Amino acid sequence: MTELTDRELAVIERGCAWIDDNADELVDLLAELVARPSLPGDEGVHDDEATTVGQLWSFLEESADALELDAQPISAEDDYREKTRENVYAVLPGDGDDGFVATSHTDVVPPGPTADWPDDDPWTMREGVVRRTDDCTVEVAVGDRVETRTIRDRMDRVWRLRGDSEVAALVGRGVYDNKAAIVCLVGSALGLDAALAGTDATLGGDVIHGHLVDEEYYQVGAKNMVGWGGGGDWLGDRYDGYDGWTAAVLEGSYGFVPVVGHRGLVWLTLRAEGESAHASTPDLGHNAVLGAAKALAETDTDAYRDAVAAPFVEDALLGELTVAPGTSIVGGGIERVDPETGSVERGGLNTIPDWCEATFDVRIPRWEGFPGSVDAVEDRLCETVVAHASAAAPDVDFSASIGEHDFFPPVALADDREAAADHPLVRTASWAAADTVGYDPGLDVAPGVTDAAFVYHGTHIPTLVEYGPAGALSHEPLEYVERDHVIAGAKAMLKLAVAEVGVTQRS
Repeated sequence: MTELTDRELAVIERGCAWIDDNADELVDLLAELVARPSLPGDEGVHDDEATTVGQLWSFLEESADALELDAQPISAEDDYREKTRENVYAVLPGDGDDGFVATSHTDVVPPGPTADWPDDDPWTMREGVVRRTDDCTVEVAVGDRVETRTIRDRMDRVWRLRGDSEVAALVGRGVYDNKAAIVCLVGSALGLDAALAGTDATLGGDVIHGHLVDEEYYQVGAKNMVGWGGGGDWLGDRYDGYDGWTAAVLEGSYGFVPVVGHRGLVWLTLRAEGESAHASTPDLGHNAVLGAAKALAETDTDAYRDAVAAPFVEDALLGELTVAPGTSIVGGGIERVDPETGSVERGGLNTIPDWCEATFDVRIPRWEGFPGSVDAVEDRLCETVVAHASAAAPDVDFSASIGEHDFFPPVALADDREAAADHPLVRTASWAAADTVGYDPGLDVAPGVTDAAFVYHGTHIPTLVEYGPAGALSHEPLEYVERDHVIAGAKAMLKLAVAEVGVTQRS
């Protein structure tokens, strides 16, 4: 990274002091955000403080000086939800053409049974303590409740780097994924705003924070930030180009480890069409469910995987293609499944089923010709799946499709880990982390997709696919974020922004 100037160091010092002075208010904001359930579709709008988006807007509006706020309603044409919801943008304008984009997401996953949470309430943030008791094993204590949980090795690595065994934690649905990241961005933006106020200093380019809807499902917010698929294009409507820009996607992550890529995701639907007959004479029909079962059984072979993987390169950074077949299956006389009880309403119990659908979760590395030829890649995947299904069950007709929102492209900052470690954005992010939390974070590759899938492919801005505070259990009960990392995250993001766009004398 470029050595910081005295002016830049002074801005960082003043900004971090503001964050320290307002740490309690930032933690209180996190509690207010957690208290507003924001499942995909319910993130809210800027003028309704009862929603996550409205509370975020209100806090920024009341606290900011030069910070510019904007709300982007997701149009009905670009959304699959009926209720209006909005992306929120906070911009610190600077002189010059450089830019730094950071995003968070405002939606959370469902909490599951309320009995799995302290006091049967997933939406009240609670103070707790987390202790590391063994490799990849932690003990989460909230009040009188103490539970032992398993965490990913990537999350355990942070404990090993620090050498400690106990941290203060904040517990609640969405606290780690992803409302702590929202607060990290809020703290960094307001800290920068305060540090620049009343001085002759200004940023060397715009710092743009996007708080986006729908990351957990179809990344509709990210798509409308960058104009993917012909929808809204908030960035493109305001900027002519992104030469020299950088970006980071803020997530509950591994303690500010720069995450430099992730495989893509394809949700493919395989449909089997057979012929009905009375179940007493099954030989007169063609059983679509049985045909789909034969097709799924065929996927558990090396030859099948090799055929699906044929269009893709051996990716030293992102890893191998994986196929998870049958992630959902439905067919025959299934009429309804109760989402609360799981009970199934059936019909046609004496009928040979004439249809069946199964979904596949396919995680893909880069392909020949990446990042172009997306349509050709989708067509090749569908053709391969259908060909193998048809060979396994020739008396059933098969088709395959990939829905409009069911393709998420891979992202990679470099060809391999060595090249990624030497990328200027990674070096700067590593410095910001080490300078804040006191350890060399290294780098990693994410196991799942993030909003970077569209932030990067819609702009081609070099993008960290994840960067954020430590915690765990993001889609489980007792989800937690490390308390100190909420404040540390605000400081790290402030430092990263200053290092990326610089500070100059106001013209």
